[in-house]
Amino acid sequence: MKKLLIATTALVAGASAAAADVTISGYGRFGLEYVEDRGVGLEDTQIASRLRLNIDATTETDVGVTFGARLRFQNSDSAGETTGNQARFSVGYEGLNVQVGNVDTPWDSVGLTYDSEMGFQDSSFGDAQAPFFAYNSTGDAALDGYTGIAATYSISGVNLYFAYVDPDQTIDNPLGFEEEISIAADWTNGQISVAAAILKDGAGIADNDQFFLGGAYSFGDAKVGLNYYDYDLADSNQVTLYGNYAFGATTLRAYVSEMDIPGVDTDTAYGIGADYSLGEGARLSGSIQSGFAGENVADVGVRFDF
Repeated sequence: MKKLLIATTALVAGASAAAADVTISGYGRFGLEYVEDRGVGLEDTQIASRLRLNIDATTETDVGVTFGARLRFQNSDSAGETTGNQARFSVGYEGLNVQVGNVDTPWDSVGLTYDSEMGFQDSSFGDAQAPFFAYNSTGDAALDGYTGIAATYSISGVNLYFAYVDPDQTIDNPLGFEEEISIAADWTNGQISVAAAILKDGAGIADNDQFFLGGAYSFGDAKVGLNYYDYDLADSNQVTLYGNYAFGATTLRAYVSEMDIPGVDTDTAYGIGADYSLGEGARLSGSIQSGFAGENVADVGVRFDF
């Protein structure tokens, strides 16, 4: 990803120097979104858009420890204004990175879990369907006291994740919410990738415990993967089979997902989509998808990263 360099090396008094950087990165996307029977009085087809700006500041000490912070500003078509979010702080050394504040969580960061996504909005009914905490992109007054501690460690192709998130650290057991605890790991070795995650009290909801296991195999220009999710809260599970195939600048995508909820009759969710690379981090993407309740959606548009 290309980044705009605002400030480069800053000299620190003394015999040694520390590298300090502030960068802006993000993406823009816009296009048409279709949602069948979107709602009473609402147009089924609308223009959807989002602009996201990440501001990252880092400094490295003379012993190789990196301190950093991130703020995000985002504007979406459904928002009346551009909003910022809560800060995330980090400290890293070699393969270890520790975050404080608005942290990335294992359930949202582990490999493979989002690999069935498609379209210019990167969506999929094959994603995890139960609630969980993740890095919060927009400022939310309800999360003013939201604070987490997270850690990642990478070695020899293995990534390990841990996070503890308190919905409101200023109040003892706010509104009955629980602290969310999660761990995860993923590993890639050539053509094979595997991932797993365990989540306790997801999104601060008591007994909303979840489990994820995924595997994928890449061969040539194609990739096939299988993701399994188990949700204790509804005593349900979900299986998503997905694949993609690239030829030239085009990538074809497809998935099918089954949701098993005792006593509930659900449809099979599925989607087909395609990307066309425009170069330099830009692509034209589209998808047609159907959800577990038979809802039909489609999109076509452009996404560009910077």
